[in-house]
Amino acid sequence: MFTRLKQSLVICLIKIIQKYGSHKVCILGKTYEISEDVFNPKRYFTSEFMARHIVVTPEDTVLDMGTGSGIQAITAGHAGAKVIAVDINPEAVRFAQRNVEQNGLEHNVSVVEGDLFSSLDPQDKFSVILFTPPYLEGSPKTHFEKALYDPGKVLVNRFFREAKERLRPGGYVQMVYSSIAGTEEAVSMAGQSGWDYSIIARAKTFTEEFIIYRLTLNQ
Repeated sequence: MFTRLKQSLVICLIKIIQKYGSHKVCILGKTYEISEDVFNPKRYFTSEFMARHIVVTPEDTVLDMGTGSGIQAITAGHAGAKVIAVDINPEAVRFAQRNVEQNGLEHNVSVVEGDLFSSLDPQDKFSVILFTPPYLEGSPKTHFEKALYDPGKVLVNRFFREAKERLRPGGYVQMVYSSIAGTEEAVSMAGQSGWDYSIIARAKTFTEEFIIYRLTLNQ
């Protein structure tokens, strides 16, 4: 019950921020434009938390799954990596592309619309996959709500299964997840799909604890 109340509080705060928050924000020295239907990277802890822990090189090929405003893809692109950014929300794709262009990264970062890996070339493989999945319980009715709700962890479980075919040898997934969604259950699902994990970073807010995981395939 307490977890449900926390999730309800988080959802309420998100909707207020999306409706009344600024649609042009600066974070980590970069400016991002968004709309009410695209996650605000300035107001959500996970965006900057994840971006601060991205470590890639020009030799890396990076997939940013669920790119939203494009902050993770742009962070990786500024480090010189080649990046494909994916989102199921056409509004997010439009704004992520705009933000990529405003940061002068058109040659490093491409943005595509798709449902997880469905829009990628079957031959595309990556050394790093960045993933900020939805984790709240609820039934998504809009594209924006697909970034909030993952009832029964169906999406994250599907990601664990499909991502196995998309990593280069020695590659890894970097994923952030929340305590109010059951981090132990999520990593248990990952283990059942053949993943090992370690913790890159963890941080607490007044509503939850966020953990960034590094997931690698079992040898």
